[in-house]
Parts: sequence; structure tokens; C-alpha cells
Amino acid sequence: MASIAFDKQTERRLDKLRAAVRRRTGRPVSRAELLERLVKDAYGSRDEVVDMFRTSQAYVADEDSGTVHRPERKLVPGGPERSDK
Repeated sequence: MASIAFDKQTERRLDKLRAAVRRRTGRPVSRAELLERLVKDAYGSRDEVVDMFRTSQAYVADEDSGTVHRPERKLVPGGPERSDK
């Protein structure tokens, strides 16, 4: 596997995700395994991933509650077929 450089915030978040998996499952996971799972999941919903790059905001914060979430995917009737299936 190729080496990938991350900024410090991304490294901390990745390690926090790994810790959460370990706490909740009792099973340690490597960074590589976690990233492989995340990519597999993202590939399954690649339209949403592509849409994140089309907009300036990938995540939206609710100003009242502070909750952060991904915006709902909007399907466009009659949109182009996906050629990467």
C-alpha cells in the first residue's frame, strides 16, 4: 500500500475513529484497515462523494444544536447514467 500524508487534524480524527472501533467492538483495527473500509463504503455511495466535491460544503452544521451532518442527497430525474458501474 502507498504511503499517504495527512494533516495533523486528519490523523487525530483517524485515530479517534480507530479508538471508537476498538472500544465498541473490542477489536483493534489498523489505519489501513479502517481506510479500506471507509473507501469501500464511499465507493458504494460514490454519487454522494462526488456531490461533496460539487458543493462548497461537504458537511452542514445546524446552528441551533451544533450537530454536523451530511446534506441529504438530491436525486435528479433523468440524470445521466453512471458509466463507472
